[in-house]
Amino acid sequence: MPSPVLPDYLDCFQRSPAAQAILNRDGAIVEINEKATQLLGLAREALLGRPVAELIFEEDRGPMNAAIQDSARNKRAVEVDCRMPASGSIGRWFSVQFQPGFQDDYAVAWYVVFADITERKKHDAWLTQRNALLTALSNNLPGVIYVFRPGPDKGGRLEFVSEGARDMFGCTPEEALASPWALYNRVVPEDLNKFFQQRDDAIEASGRLHSEFRVRTGKGELRWCSADSVSGIDPDGQEVRCGYISDITEHKLYQEAMVAAETAERASQAKSEFLSRMSHELRTPLNAVIGFAQLLRIDTQPRLSEGQLRKVELIERSGAHLLAVISDVLDLSRIEAGDMPISLEPVHVDTVVLDVLAMVAESAQSSRVQLAGPQIELASAVQADRVRLRQILVNLVSNAIKYNRPDGLVRVRAWQLGSSISIEVSDTGMGLTPEQQQHLFEPFNRLGADQKGIDGTGIGLVIVKRLVDLMRGNLTVRSVPLVGTTFTVELPAAEEDIQSDHGPLLDLSEPSGSATVLYVEDNEVNVVLVKQIMGLRPSWHLVVANSGAQALERVREHRPDLLLLDMHLGDMTGFELVDLLDADPATRGIPKVALSADAMPDRVHAAREKGFAAYITKPLNVAKLLQCLEEQLSKR
Repeated sequence: MPSPVLPDYLDCFQRSPAAQAILNRDGAIVEINEKATQLLGLAREALLGRPVAELIFEEDRGPMNAAIQDSARNKRAVEVDCRMPASGSIGRWFSVQFQPGFQDDYAVAWYVVFADITERKKHDAWLTQRNALLTALSNNLPGVIYVFRPGPDKGGRLEFVSEGARDMFGCTPEEALASPWALYNRVVPEDLNKFFQQRDDAIEASGRLHSEFRVRTGKGELRWCSADSVSGIDPDGQEVRCGYISDITEHKLYQEAMVAAETAERASQAKSEFLSRMSHELRTPLNAVIGFAQLLRIDTQPRLSEGQLRKVELIERSGAHLLAVISDVLDLSRIEAGDMPISLEPVHVDTVVLDVLAMVAESAQSSRVQLAGPQIELASAVQADRVRLRQILVNLVSNAIKYNRPDGLVRVRAWQLGSSISIEVSDTGMGLTPEQQQHLFEPFNRLGADQKGIDGTGIGLVIVKRLVDLMRGNLTVRSVPLVGTTFTVELPAAEEDIQSDHGPLLDLSEPSGSATVLYVEDNEVNVVLVKQIMGLRPSWHLVVANSGAQALERVREHRPDLLLLDMHLGDMTGFELVDLLDADPATRGIPKVALSADAMPDRVHAAREKGFAAYITKPLNVAKLLQCLEEQLSKR
């Protein structure tokens, strides 16, 4: 009976908390303890004399036999993992240690210790699966996943780099793991120094890193990258940083595009504001020059002498030329800035052509140039901007008169072919050489006409070409020296038929009924001019206000039939004044006509949207101003 104080070896064997067995040289079980029988779920009697190999899954026997042979050959303990039946299970994983017992250099027995490692195997399998998933995920992400361990040197050490390094940096993960400089050398030097400083600051504070830098890829492309990392602690208590590098080139390009767009928008707004201001500042003095010249020519009390009339006409013509120059420059600036609004609508060709010929008739007569009757062949309506089409044809016909010979001929012809309408302006002038035609649409190039004393700006045809392009048309020119020149404007035909927009002209000599007109103007010269123009209508009563605040008082005092508003007053704009008037039921609904030197199309459109019945630009045309006022007052 074993001693209770010092149990014999067999008693220790049986009581051991570790599962143990003793095998003979053939691998049969000669002894097994209780812990082992519990793990295996078999009785001791069923196990004694049984080869241990029979307990092991067949696919695991090969590694076990190899391990036993290695143990016997090298006289050392070995360990092998294998699956065996277990209590309550079809099988579990065991770690089995074989310790040989020798006699005369021959293994005569084996001492076996085994432990259940099923849960560890499950955990290892999970880790393997997770790592495989993470590897697959990291290798398929567009950026680079990395694990970095700070070190005493500047570069530190990379412990993991995903496959994305190949595309982004042009190096393999193995090269990056060998030396992080395989990545660093791809970074633009000035950006690399900044990155090192940001990284060192983040490491010192154990905080988050965010850095942006440029990388020269393996293909030689310059790309923007963003590196983000967070600090972590490994099992040894040392800091590691896990991070992600992404390509942000498209984002950077978008940001740059947005900044450029905002800058361009601000520049465009500033340019538009400048053009608007210049239009106002230049047209305002011209309003007095041209307006008073017209009044001197119209006024018969007293009648000017022929010499005085010629001087007045010269003043008026010079003012009109300066106005044309200003208008052309402003139009060209707006076109080049992409700020020229175009409103396409069906427009009758014959109406526009007749209007244009009427407008230039006096110029043709004074230049001794004959205007042939227009030839309109099957051309009804064209899809165009009415105002700009008239501007195009006025320019072309005016040039045909200006550059013609005495007793020359100007002809306008229009025809339709398919879905297009062509409008042709031809003259019998000196024509253009092929070299001159090559420079025809260059701004401010007058092709030598300035040396012949012919007035012009050198940008009229440039504007014509740009306007035709904006209306989705085509402009061509044919010219023969000493024979003449033909310009052809081709535009889309309108799909719908329209009624003629050519109405009768107002007879300015017919008497008008009584009316009260309030004129709001802060420029005294303009006030004097309008007073004299209104003197041509004795039945009209003119009330003047020199500011927006005074206009509010005069409106309530006189209750005018019509408001004539300058759009740039000293204390407020014409729009602000209209808002104040419309906010008061007592002053709401009075017809309004804008009178302004600001001739920018967007301002004209804004005034229409604000409820203005008309928008008259300075310098004034006396007849057109009276005609407009007659039309608006007749609607009372």
